[in-house]
Amino acid sequence: MSKKRVVTIVSIAAVALLLVKGKGLLDERRAEVKEQPSPAAQKVWVRVVRAKQGVLEEKLPFLAEIVSDKSIALSTKLPGYVKKVMVEESQRVKEGDLLVRIDSFELRSNIDALEKTLVAQKSDLALAESIYARNRKLVAIGGISKETFTASKVAMEMKASALENTKQKLSQLEHQLSYLDIKAPFDGIVEHIVLHEGDLAVTGKSVLTMSNEKQKLLFSYTPSADAQIKKEQDVFYDNRVIGYVKSIYPAARNGLRVAEVALNEALKLPSGSFINMEVLTRKAKGCILPDTTIVHKKNGTFVMAYDKGRFTPKKVEVLLSGKNSILLKTCPVLPVASASETKLSTLPAYKNVGVTGVGHE
Repeated sequence: MSKKRVVTIVSIAAVALLLVKGKGLLDERRAEVKEQPSPAAQKVWVRVVRAKQGVLEEKLPFLAEIVSDKSIALSTKLPGYVKKVMVEESQRVKEGDLLVRIDSFELRSNIDALEKTLVAQKSDLALAESIYARNRKLVAIGGISKETFTASKVAMEMKASALENTKQKLSQLEHQLSYLDIKAPFDGIVEHIVLHEGDLAVTGKSVLTMSNEKQKLLFSYTPSADAQIKKEQDVFYDNRVIGYVKSIYPAARNGLRVAEVALNEALKLPSGSFINMEVLTRKAKGCILPDTTIVHKKNGTFVMAYDKGRFTPKKVEVLLSGKNSILLKTCPVLPVASASETKLSTLPAYKNVGVTGVGHE
């Protein structure tokens, strides 16, 4: 017998042996599967609950920023060098307190010069008035010409006008002295001192910033939520009402709506902090179930009603979703299962189900 023929026979024998052994393993596996109980025969346990009447609140969560109710940057109306900063950062101040004093040397020099001019103009006016009085007597008796009298009158009026103009300028400069004293416009706290002694303060450039101690919240939301966010809605933080939606700003910020919350109490957190709050958007009374009782399908929303040891899907209409609860339009008469949505969807396939919880028969 040739070597090639021997190899062929051995190969055929090996394949035949493998086929026989494989068939045996397949038959053995089929027997094991046949011995295992079907899913319908397995016993599963699930909790059942009954619907109850109550009040459900729908709250939307938002990230809100704590800001000061009033926050301003104070600057000088007249340029000058900072002479003295009277306060420190984080210092509480009262309305009218002096915060910063701008150097008044140049302004006072101008005032001194005008005061000297005023003295000279008063003397000139007194002289012009005496000349006018004398000429009025002389013109009456023909001692001077009418033109000379008229000229003295015009000279007196011009000097009087110049004196009045100087008085007004002096009054304006004296009033401008008050601009060099930057005072607190309201009770509050000094936040940040921008300029210090010796720095040049110019008009429109912030010298310091301050805010009042009253706070408010700002939160943003997409324009698609316009129908849900309304003025006067209650705002919750740490499971308590802390304020209400006071206003909704007309201008968007970074493409988002901005709403302001008026606070009923101080949060004892610094401005610039962020908190997680909730806005009460809806509140209704009716039939309530845990949100772990519903199954979402293409043709609607269902609960798994329990009756005589079996579960049957019952279509329901959800009116409101709250925290861990839902409000239904119609109350289920039978108890319903409460579990994960995946488990709920398989309950009708089981014939052997154990139930726990209140309300089951």
